[in-house]
Amino acid sequence: MFYQDLVHRLLEPFMQLSTNHSPLDESLLDVYKHLSGLPKDLYSLLEDEPENVTPSPVHEDAPEEIRIQCANALYSRLLHLQSLDTEMAAPQETPEIRLESSNTTPGISLSSLDSGLEEEPSKTTTTLLASRKSIFGNAHPKHCSSLLRILYLHNAINPGHSSYHTPSILVPIYSVLMQEIEDEDLAHAEADTFWLLEAVVAEFSGLEDDDGISWMKSFKECLTWADPDLSVELVRSMLLAQEKRSNLYLYQETQGLDPALPHYS
Repeated sequence: MFYQDLVHRLLEPFMQLSTNHSPLDESLLDVYKHLSGLPKDLYSLLEDEPENVTPSPVHEDAPEEIRIQCANALYSRLLHLQSLDTEMAAPQETPEIRLESSNTTPGISLSSLDSGLEEEPSKTTTTLLASRKSIFGNAHPKHCSSLLRILYLHNAINPGHSSYHTPSILVPIYSVLMQEIEDEDLAHAEADTFWLLEAVVAEFSGLEDDDGISWMKSFKECLTWADPDLSVELVRSMLLAQEKRSNLYLYQETQGLDPALPHYS
């Protein structure tokens, strides 16, 4: 239920935006940029339309009495921004100025170049957003809407801590949970993805603190508890690697002190 509250509270402002660009659009475009920058193969399990299961309030086809009206606001706003960008990128029609030959005084007339446009080679314009069919790889629009929602909410409740690595964690988690067999579990796959993403990101957040030393210590303790044999093997491998590096360092230092070698100093 808390996930649905987040959706309603954080996405409702998008329903009040004007047709022009808004500061809120920047956060939406940032989410879009990170998701669309992932390899297309990552979306291979999301090409088909989600199954019609027990409706969730965040789904656009949910009954009106339970549907959150703003749930699809991000995807709709993205399509609107795409149309604005397409209009801005479209070439403007230039009128032709032609002198007409006649027995009277020559005049100036304006006519369109419609007849000449068909003979001109088509030009590809670069737009800010991709077309609807390829917004994220080959993912179905309903999956795209869910991914936009999840990542936008994550960034909104973690201001200043957004990472371009997060989408590469989000998409596989979402793809796996969308393979649920039970209809009841599948209906809550989006909310479960959100909370699982929060847990995973929180678990790895310590990697950026004190060079990850504290995180690695905590990870070692968890691994020792979960799989003692693997923990011992990893520690042994690490010590062997350190020993090899130490021996190589001592060998290089000894060689460097040999007066017969060219690099002696």
